[in-house]
Amino acid sequence: MQYQFLTFSFSLIFLIVSANLLLKFIEKFAGRIKISPLVIGATIIAIGTSLPETFVAFSSLAQNAADISLGDIIGSNIANISLVLGLGILLFPVRIGTEKTQRNNLVMLLSTAAFVGLFLIPPEYRRMLGVLLIIFYATFLIMETVWGETGRQKEDKKALSKLSTRKGNALVYFLGILASIAGLIISSRYLVASVIYFSKLFNISGEIIGLSVVALGTSLPELATTIASGINKDWKLLYGDVQGSNIYNLSIIGAILFLSGKMNYNPPIYPLVILCLATLTIIYLSKKYEGTNIPRVYGLLYLGLYAFYIAKIYTS
Repeated sequence: MQYQFLTFSFSLIFLIVSANLLLKFIEKFAGRIKISPLVIGATIIAIGTSLPETFVAFSSLAQNAADISLGDIIGSNIANISLVLGLGILLFPVRIGTEKTQRNNLVMLLSTAAFVGLFLIPPEYRRMLGVLLIIFYATFLIMETVWGETGRQKEDKKALSKLSTRKGNALVYFLGILASIAGLIISSRYLVASVIYFSKLFNISGEIIGLSVVALGTSLPELATTIASGINKDWKLLYGDVQGSNIYNLSIIGAILFLSGKMNYNPPIYPLVILCLATLTIIYLSKKYEGTNIPRVYGLLYLGLYAFYIAKIYTS
């Protein structure tokens, strides 16, 4: 047990350090290539911080335990909004964009609807329709690139001019981003492993572990990035990472599960309801407070929603 406690402690420290390095490299990279931090957050960072969920998916399928990965996807997306973004809103003045943020919200809504909708059709059709999730995500990446180019000329022109413009190799900065993401993945992996150890020690079921402990663990990179982004006052990166991670989780990891042909498991209804509720409310708030800051009281409400979600899992 002492070894697991040390693993937990050192992994947490390494996670925080990796997140801070990630933010520094992103700022330099964005300044060199003149691309909005929102776009970087919704693509490169979102994919990188979602790699733990990806590894969980392949590992679960290999062990014929797709329900663990499914719980991880649903639980991670709930955690990203209600815990990660909720904490960000509570601690920092998160400013909402007027263009790309709203478009990404629409994409997040569509990906959530498509993912949940697949559970409403017979299992034999899910594998075929899983391809649509990959097509959906590929389209999103193309659109995000186009929006990033447009934003560079308009919405983000002023913000990009404030970024560091000192000379440096963009490739080196990009490799630094990848190395920092690797640090997030490695540290989160050991952190999750130690948490699962303690969960099994207290006899917690596999389904509950997937929806709560594993989901929380694989959301730690997003949480670390959010805190580091808030400290560095990079609100677009903070929000973009949550958007992009949720879209990636539902589209790509969802497609992996459905295409495997092993997704005959229907999750409990209440996690799907909470996922839809969290997605709808953050989209509503983003539209309501477009161009300004989301009041911090909503951060408390989201944390309350997450507490309710965890309590529901352990009392059902």
